[in-house]
Amino acid sequence: MGHVTLAIRHLQDEEMLLRKGGLYWIALDRTSDAEILAQQFLSALSEEHIATLICSGTDPETIVKTLAADSGPSALRMFSMPHDASARKAFTTLTSDLKRIKIARGSYLLLMVNSDSLDNLGTEQLQHWCENTRQWLLSINCTLLVLCSGQSPLLHECLSRLNEQLSGLAQLYRQDGAIHYQLNFWHSDLGVCAAQTFDLEVTDIGFSLSDSQLSSPSQIRTDDQRIYLTQRSALEGSAPLSEQWRLFEHRADLLQQAARARAACVIVTLESNQDVEPLARQLHGLREQCGAALKIIVREMESCLRYRDERLLLTCGANLIVPAKTTLANFLSMVESAQGQIWRYRQTADIQSLFARLRPPARRGLLPPREFIDLLDEVYGGTSGELAHQLLQLRPRGDLNIDQYLSQITLRRFGDVACALDGMFYLFLFACRGDGLEPALGNICRLPWRDIFSECKVLSGVDALPRQDFVDAPEMPEALRLATGQVTTDLTHAITQSGYAPQRITLPLSEPCP
Repeated sequence: MGHVTLAIRHLQDEEMLLRKGGLYWIALDRTSDAEILAQQFLSALSEEHIATLICSGTDPETIVKTLAADSGPSALRMFSMPHDASARKAFTTLTSDLKRIKIARGSYLLLMVNSDSLDNLGTEQLQHWCENTRQWLLSINCTLLVLCSGQSPLLHECLSRLNEQLSGLAQLYRQDGAIHYQLNFWHSDLGVCAAQTFDLEVTDIGFSLSDSQLSSPSQIRTDDQRIYLTQRSALEGSAPLSEQWRLFEHRADLLQQAARARAACVIVTLESNQDVEPLARQLHGLREQCGAALKIIVREMESCLRYRDERLLLTCGANLIVPAKTTLANFLSMVESAQGQIWRYRQTADIQSLFARLRPPARRGLLPPREFIDLLDEVYGGTSGELAHQLLQLRPRGDLNIDQYLSQITLRRFGDVACALDGMFYLFLFACRGDGLEPALGNICRLPWRDIFSECKVLSGVDALPRQDFVDAPEMPEALRLATGQVTTDLTHAITQSGYAPQRITLPLSEPCP
């Protein structure tokens, strides 16, 4: 019947081959990517293979309806698992259920599950499940591939310790306009692979190794790797530390010299948020001209960078961003730690598309349910879905009505939107990391947020929402619509159209001047 692989085009067999009796687990941020990989895996099976598809939260028909008539197994058994409060129990008892339906020996099983169902699964329970499942698979010579969608770093951390129970563990995620496939470890009949990362792209037949990954890297000249080119302000008035240090008063002079370097360390300073995009353009051009061996370090002189700004600078070419208030001694230690680094990001030819990817939607505030979910579809399904966002389901305290808790919430940042539906409050924070969630809620809520809401649940993405409820919900009352904020990207034009102009105002004195 031939070997069975993930069928990722141009990937080596030892990096994707599945062995009999194996338990393989792949974590994917997006449900849509899990569906692509599932279709690719099933299509690669031969007509003689025996296969079973089990889905939780996904209709099995959506997976198989796009399969070509001449691809995949001749017969495919399909089952659905619950995607509600009982999902966790269904997962833990999966092996028992599979025994009852009498899985044929030598079968290939594909399980699609969402990480939301496994969030409360402890390490011991997960280990017990893996051990029991692996023993059962070995006893009937079957192979199980688990595609788990949704971001769950804690779950993946637990799984990474189970290399004795798992035959393979990998991650597939999108970042900086690219698709990354990280192979933690992978056992096959050809050997063991570990700690590898690949760049993928989506084609008509599914995932494939990217063209940049296929091309062999050129030799990099590194004879200037001990040279430091820096703005004088980055050293806080200190003299050059050695003859290898070259100081420049102005950034333009520094960048002109850096354009001839190949592996030197280039240090630029940043003092204002308004200078982020111009600096990003300069770093992009420098990186494009000099290559990946150049070390570019940005020192923040005043606290002005947000998460989106950091991502933009790193994607455009920076190796390291040193936060404001870092002492000079610590800064120099961080500079030394960057020596020998190779910039690992994907070079984007069209910088305007990069800015567009990282720019938040021109909306903020309270939205009607339909507009809310449409906006989230646009964010998660589009180019900005590569950023880390926070989608929350908050339960108001029982003694508060909608007007009361909405009056305590202020959304100032573009891309931060909310929606009230069926007694629950849904909040989406654009470009917000998990560690920034608590401070963000503190800024949004006038009162402590725990005084307003009794429960806060972090959702993995738009697929975790009750979509049909949002689509069928009535329009938002006009009184609540006042909280909606919509802006234009051209602020100057907006001001001109509104007729705003400076006016001279004379204020009376309430007390005589001395």
